[in-house]
Amino acid sequence: MKIKVIDRKGRDLCALTLSDNDKQANLDIMLQIITNSHLKKKGFDVNRMRLTVGDAKGPALADKKQKFSEFLTGNSLADKDELTLVFKDLGKQISWKLVFLIEYFGPILFAVVLCLFQKQIYGESKPYTFNQKIGLAMVLIHYAKRELETLFVHRFSNDTMPFFNVFKNSTHYWILMGFCSNYFLLHPQYTPPAWASDQVHVVLLVLFICFEFMNWRCHMVLRNLRKPGSTERGIPKGWGFGLVSCANYFWETMCWVTFSLSTQCLGSYLFLTVSFLQMMDWAQKKHRRYKKDFGDKYPKGRKAIVPFFI
Repeated sequence: MKIKVIDRKGRDLCALTLSDNDKQANLDIMLQIITNSHLKKKGFDVNRMRLTVGDAKGPALADKKQKFSEFLTGNSLADKDELTLVFKDLGKQISWKLVFLIEYFGPILFAVVLCLFQKQIYGESKPYTFNQKIGLAMVLIHYAKRELETLFVHRFSNDTMPFFNVFKNSTHYWILMGFCSNYFLLHPQYTPPAWASDQVHVVLLVLFICFEFMNWRCHMVLRNLRKPGSTERGIPKGWGFGLVSCANYFWETMCWVTFSLSTQCLGSYLFLTVSFLQMMDWAQKKHRRYKKDFGDKYPKGRKAIVPFFI
């Protein structure tokens, strides 16, 4: 098979011929061969390179642990004698793990600063009400858990992402949760919802912790489906996956429902709405991919994120 690599303006970058043995190599090795031997970019990080077939919108060589022959077969390209790949430099990269650690640290940082410097920030100082303490505990529990999961649980299919994404991803957590929600929740003039007693807030906290536990169990299920260093996929089961493809998103949504009910802050409901819409989009995409990858083997009754509905 002859392969031609061009840039996004159609300019030729290199050409090479692959043997049948070459096709059995994993994509990460293929990408390294192309960059080192043909693009004259020795030491170039393959994580910052994107190659698509035909044009910029064609199938991407994304799963670097997949065999090149499997990629060709899966995209009906195995019988092609010639293949054109479009090269794009994605720019400076940053590890997924570091991005997660940074974005989840924002709400913790904002909460701690707002507590320690209440007088300086708000111009007055008052003891926190019981449900303010409950809301603060929910925030710290959730994001401390997410930091620990990033360090010890999550396995990422890609090593890096474009550096700019750290700012885009952090906006959601640092601004919507860190500032919009925490700022008003911890304000000295905050008044608890009149309809809820302390016992109600305790019940909501218990539910919140239960949902956090279910979310963690789902993350463990997903972790155990993927071997270290691989991008293989399996069908998740148990802990809510029997009803939805993305049970981890469902339980996280329930966490923020209980948080919003307890705090009754506009910022909390705004964060809940934006978070749910984003997770729903991700869930529907993953749901479609599960059904495409596993076909008839995938349970037909499962929804994407909300049992029986979505």
